[in-house]
This record gives sequence, structure tokens and C-alpha cells, in this order.
Amino acid sequence: MKRLWIAMAAVALAACATPTKLRPPTVVQVEPGQQAVADRLELQLDGPWNRFDRTDKDAIPTWTVEGFSVDRLQFFVGIKDGADIVKRKTKEQRPLTFYSSMQPNDVVALFQGWLTQAGSTFTLERLEPIPFLGENGFRFRYTLTRRSDDVRLAGVGYGAIHQGELTVILYSAPRLGFFPRYEAQIEKMALGARLKS
Repeated sequence: MKRLWIAMAAVALAACATPTKLRPPTVVQVEPGQQAVADRLELQLDGPWNRFDRTDKDAIPTWTVEGFSVDRLQFFVGIKDGADIVKRKTKEQRPLTFYSSMQPNDVVALFQGWLTQAGSTFTLERLEPIPFLGENGFRFRYTLTRRSDDVRLAGVGYGAIHQGELTVILYSAPRLGFFPRYEAQIEKMALGARLKS
């Protein structure tokens, strides 16, 4: 319950900086057990999470345990060939377009481009093959130093291209304390994930 209050406080603070025409996201608790993301990705959760529900259809599904400004679990599900991994906010932003012919290092470069748009510093620590979603997928580990507050985050991503579409699960949290606390749980959840046929 304490974590839910933390998450709700983070949402309330974010709402202060949100233009009045946009409704701030609501926080919904995600219970342990089987859950679905974007109606396609099925997960088995060992513990509760908090999900941010947004009215923007292009919003990235985002969950947290400790609060949105602390840890983030984000889902990029079924990105089609020729589509951007995230919607561009301005026409000047470089498109981050996925192509089904991409290799794992190309996909990681897309996410590096997205994570560093605000000036944060990204360092790829490791990229390795791993079975994911029934495919020859990949896992990448990275560190990210946020420009806004100099907090150093550790992150891990699990990705695979299935029938020409990209799915990536991305988790990040402060590298001391929070990331090690949830790393094993994230790995178990990711490696047990499956796509609905």
C-alpha cells in the first residue's frame, strides 16, 4: 500500500506540470498472477505492480513498484516493420524507426536514441543472445545517467522479432539498491512471457 501511495504522489506531481487539456494518468494496481499487456503479451507476475493508465493511445505501457521517478517497466509490443518505436513529439526529432531486417545491435541503437533524447548518457554494458518469446531473442544491459538529476540508472532490455514485429520489455532503476532488488523478478517475468497467437 505504501508503494501505491508513492506512485500516486508521483502522478500528482506530474499532473502539476501537465497542460490542462491533458488528463493526468491514473494509477491502477496490477495484481500478482497472469496479466496481459496491449492485449497480446502475457506475463506471470510474482508481486504487485502499479500501472499508469493514460488516455493517449500512443503512450508506452509503463508500470512501477517504487514510483514513476524511481523505477520503470516499459513494454513495446508488436511494433510493425517501418513503424517508430515511439511517437515523435516534434517534426525536428529524428525518427526511431524499426525495420524487421534489423540486427539486435540496431534495435539497441534505437532505444539508445530514445533514452538519450533529453541529453542523458547511455552506456551499453552487454548484449547477448537469449531465448525470448519463442524466438532467438536478445538481452541488453546498460547504464543511463539522467541529465535532469545525475542519477545513475541500471537497465535491462529483452527483445525479439516475431513474425516481423518487434517486442521489447525494458526495465530501469537506480543501480544501487533498487535495480538489484528487482532484477531477478524482472528476468523471471520476461523469460516466462509469451505472445498470444
